[in-house]
Amino acid sequence: MTDHPVSRKGFLGLGAALGGALGVPASGWAAAAPAHARTPQPTATGTGGPLLDGSRFPIGVFWPPPPLETTVERYQQMADAGFTYLHTGNYGWADVQIATWSLRTADQVGLKVLVDDPDIRWLTRSVSISEDGGPFTLTRAEAETKLREIIARYRPVRWWEVTDGRLLITGGTGDGSIGISRDSAGWTDYTLSFSTSPRATGAGGYAQSGWAFRARDERNAYVWLLNNQSGPGNLTKAVFVDGAPRVTVVPLGFDVVAGETYRVETVVEGDTFTTSVNGRVVDTTTDTTFASGGVGFRQAGGESAYYDDVRVVDAGGRLLLAEDFSGGLGQWDVPDGGGFDSFAGIHLYDEPTVPKLADLGALADIIRSIDPDVLPYINHFPGFDYRAAVEQTSPEVLSFDRYPILSSGEDVGYFQNWADVRAAALPTGIPTWAFVQSVGYTAHAVPTKADLLWQINISLAYGCKGIQYFTYWTPDPARGENFHDGIVLVDGTLTPLYEATQEVNTTWLQQVGLQVLPLTSTAVQAANLASVPGGLEPFEADDEIAELTGDALVLGRFDGPDGRHLLLVNHSRTEDARGVLRWGPAVQRASAFDPASERYRSRGRAPFRVDLGPGEATLLRLETA
Repeated sequence: MTDHPVSRKGFLGLGAALGGALGVPASGWAAAAPAHARTPQPTATGTGGPLLDGSRFPIGVFWPPPPLETTVERYQQMADAGFTYLHTGNYGWADVQIATWSLRTADQVGLKVLVDDPDIRWLTRSVSISEDGGPFTLTRAEAETKLREIIARYRPVRWWEVTDGRLLITGGTGDGSIGISRDSAGWTDYTLSFSTSPRATGAGGYAQSGWAFRARDERNAYVWLLNNQSGPGNLTKAVFVDGAPRVTVVPLGFDVVAGETYRVETVVEGDTFTTSVNGRVVDTTTDTTFASGGVGFRQAGGESAYYDDVRVVDAGGRLLLAEDFSGGLGQWDVPDGGGFDSFAGIHLYDEPTVPKLADLGALADIIRSIDPDVLPYINHFPGFDYRAAVEQTSPEVLSFDRYPILSSGEDVGYFQNWADVRAAALPTGIPTWAFVQSVGYTAHAVPTKADLLWQINISLAYGCKGIQYFTYWTPDPARGENFHDGIVLVDGTLTPLYEATQEVNTTWLQQVGLQVLPLTSTAVQAANLASVPGGLEPFEADDEIAELTGDALVLGRFDGPDGRHLLLVNHSRTEDARGVLRWGPAVQRASAFDPASERYRSRGRAPFRVDLGPGEATLLRLETA
């Protein structure tokens, strides 16, 4: 074969053989909605993204540390306290730079982020979405253009994915983006073999598959490419040094066909590299730039290809790597495509009025159509028209806030509010999320640990699938409303509430929350109360529970994939609760969940003795006939 050297200028002129461009780019809640937007028709379905993937129970932070306290240490404190995600905004001022700094910091400690973006605020507060035209109105297409721009600021770019049992690479940058085998920097002489199927997605429709050997990092490696970009079939050879390639092109003498599968082998021995395609030697190259490094794969621009059945054997025949991608991408350092892994969604709106719902529904639908894994999050007022929220926004989660820990007693409307949220969400299986009060403010007391447990466990009894804390950092006094003594003070001091929150989250909510996630609420009842508040049904004996005596309890009853469940919650946040539960004929055995071991322990059919501290709960699984 004859090598045809290509200059740097000529390489740029190739346009895409190595990846195209080298740089990849409060009153009035029940008012009627405008007639043109009253019944939006959703066209896209969202997954809810990482916050709804079921791997962790969502535990969120509202009012996170302010910008100058947005550090890895501060975010690690949140993660250590059991939180899984945070809302930006408030101290973040819906600022892009502050939001990206928050995302970057969250990436380092494993937190997820719902972003409050300034352009989202403009879309939701300054314009309407309608095809009818008029002042301060955007069409759906115009709104989509802006939303794509917003999401692109934050969304992680993932070029590597496993699909149909193979690695699919769907792009990259021109000066790097090599995914490299892990723990392979010291490899010297070896044979790399793999199967690949290039796809016709390069600019102009060419097909290309790229691989790397003696790769030191994403920008320093030998990169060979099988393609049909500047001829029917070529091997393009690039030696990348600090992202700049030295390129030669070898005509193959056969066509490279998109969709065809090729078996490729490159033997790396000293300064000589011999490449074969389908058993036929197509090139031998001598070069001394790199003496060691791992193997990998690489595409750029819009190029894409499948890879499978990877083997690396050293000069003595010892297997260094075998990969069929059945176990995911754990053997690879995947190239960073930009964006933030911590990005979970858009904080679309907090506490809208009913007339605002139609526009929010349209925006949420557009977000889902752009990326179903981006959660368009909306939170609602206490006492809101939650059915309207469901009908007009088709939310992935139905979230609300109500803070019941008053300076004297608790808000008796809390149960009814929860019942209304449950009634709106349950028919379509929408997960419900709630805020819990974790700060003192006007007419509201600083919660105790028991108060946190009570809010959380009452919420779980109604089938809650996500808990959010208001607030984490104490709002500055200039904010008004006399906020004081939150989880962290204004000056950054951790209060006793931090330790209480950490204990509640890490020893109870994380574990029990995961058990509740797959369950479906069937009833929320009160037992042993002289006067049952609105939003709770009076308990009556049935074939599962024949009798429940003792102190006042709230019963959350559930169906689940592994049977019936019962959450018993102390109705009081200040007094212990004791009682005895006797099983009906339908129950063959009851098992109590132990959060420490994350296991259910059988209690048989014997009467179950309830002994709960203030605000505490216990979860039971029932084996029924």
